[in-house]
Amino acid sequence: MRLRRSDLRGVLSAARYAASRVALLATVGATIAVAVAVRPVQAQGGLSTEGALVLLVPVGARTVAAGQTSVTAEAGSESLWGNPAGIARMTTREVALYYSKTLVANGSALGIVYPAGKAGVLGLGAQLHDYGAQELTDDVGNVVGQLLTRDVLAMLTYAATLGPSMRAGVTYKLIQRRSDCTGPCAPSIDYVVSTSGLDAGFQWQGQRADSVTAGLGVRQLGLKLQVNDDAQSDPLPTRLHAGIGARVPRVSAALPGTELRWAVELVNRTSLDDPAVRLGAELGLQRQLFLRAGYASGTGDTTGPAIGLGFVRGALSIDFARVFGGLSSDAGQPPTYLSLRISW
Repeated sequence: MRLRRSDLRGVLSAARYAASRVALLATVGATIAVAVAVRPVQAQGGLSTEGALVLLVPVGARTVAAGQTSVTAEAGSESLWGNPAGIARMTTREVALYYSKTLVANGSALGIVYPAGKAGVLGLGAQLHDYGAQELTDDVGNVVGQLLTRDVLAMLTYAATLGPSMRAGVTYKLIQRRSDCTGPCAPSIDYVVSTSGLDAGFQWQGQRADSVTAGLGVRQLGLKLQVNDDAQSDPLPTRLHAGIGARVPRVSAALPGTELRWAVELVNRTSLDDPAVRLGAELGLQRQLFLRAGYASGTGDTTGPAIGLGFVRGALSIDFARVFGGLSSDAGQPPTYLSLRISW
């Protein structure tokens, strides 16, 4: 029996497709396995012992308003900063701009998602966290320059479906901390340092629209951030995420045109000694107006209760969120998040 060229091309295409899925599954599984394996050697001591804490800052008003419950969410390009598996089923391209303001810093980010058909879905992300300018003075108090401290991130994501129920994704991150001086500065305060990290995650959902979605992921697994010497190098804030979420069908049946979703998520260090709980809910009206509320326990400037609104009109989506906990809220400046997304 002779094999036609078209048949051979079909076989090779199927083989490449299967190989890409196996490679993705192996990468995500290995990443999570490594995260669990490093658990015994993780130092305890809280945030003060970790570097690149900007990686713990949430991105996207939709995510923040829902209590940062992102491990089960399919939140468009916001999933680049959450569970990368969340973009695996996207069929439309998306470009999004994200802005945040807290007492500590102003944040801005760009997210791009490009579905590549059977090859999977690609995502690109860039983020700038600006801590503002600090005046530098000489011995007599004269201003001689400024010190600008910023965190910069660049990300590349790949995600794909693994059968009808499973989704997986992996993100590579390049993290850079910059301390730029415009005047005479000592080398210890004028520096640029960088490191790399990985995020990986799975999502599983049954065939029904109201089936429970389960998510599992690891974030910020990577090399230490070294500022000047080994003594000043700090591990990345690696976190394990696990959660479930679902749609409530009774709400849709009682109020046609509405959709209520809920999510619960657990977050912990790899040492499993500091668990935090996240709760979130979203009520959609005619798939155009969205009301969101959530709560994130733990420490940090974005923990506590949160609320938000979302509006969708055609290809344009606008989301707003505000958090009522943490240092910024205590100082009378609740963290505020604004997102603008365009899809086609």
